[in-house]
Amino acid sequence: MSNTAVRRAEAVAETVARIRAIEKEQGVNRASLEAMRAELAGLARQRELFPRSDFPAADLRDDVFIRLSEDDDNRFALYLNSGLPGKASSPHNHTTWAVIAGIEGAEHNKIYRRIDDGSEPGRGRVEVAREVTVGVGESLGFMPEDIHSIHVLTEQPILHLHMYGKGLEQLHDRVYFDMEKGTCQRFPSLPIVR
Repeated sequence: MSNTAVRRAEAVAETVARIRAIEKEQGVNRASLEAMRAELAGLARQRELFPRSDFPAADLRDDVFIRLSEDDDNRFALYLNSGLPGKASSPHNHTTWAVIAGIEGAEHNKIYRRIDDGSEPGRGRVEVAREVTVGVGESLGFMPEDIHSIHVLTEQPILHLHMYGKGLEQLHDRVYFDMEKGTCQRFPSLPIVR
């Protein structure tokens, strides 16, 4: 294992431990999410720990999530995400808390509010409440019910850290919204996780 890989593993373990402690001490709320954001942004600012040469899958022509850490109980899952230029996701939730932080490039996020009452199955209307671009060393957090979409507006693939309260394979009840049709349904598939 290279010196960079060893240093990265140590930094990841320390960051995840601090985030785990924040959740244990404060629970999951907006204030604790801010503290988690600060921790993950600090890790992302250590860009030298995440050279593309250590992550060949990050340059594939697919959006890819590379698992960096996940607890044995599938909690506190940290991924390196490589998003391709032009990538855009539908508005969706996570059903768990989530934090993203930028290593390379900018990920534009639209954050939505739901404008229907959710009483009609399969129907769902959302509107943009605000927009935030997450650049190098910046972070953004989401509560389980928050809805957002991702847009990669740069010409190069981005590298971002994505951390979730539960691993991606455990998020079976995520919902995405079709704004044109005014519908919502369960997320159709998991991203590529390596």
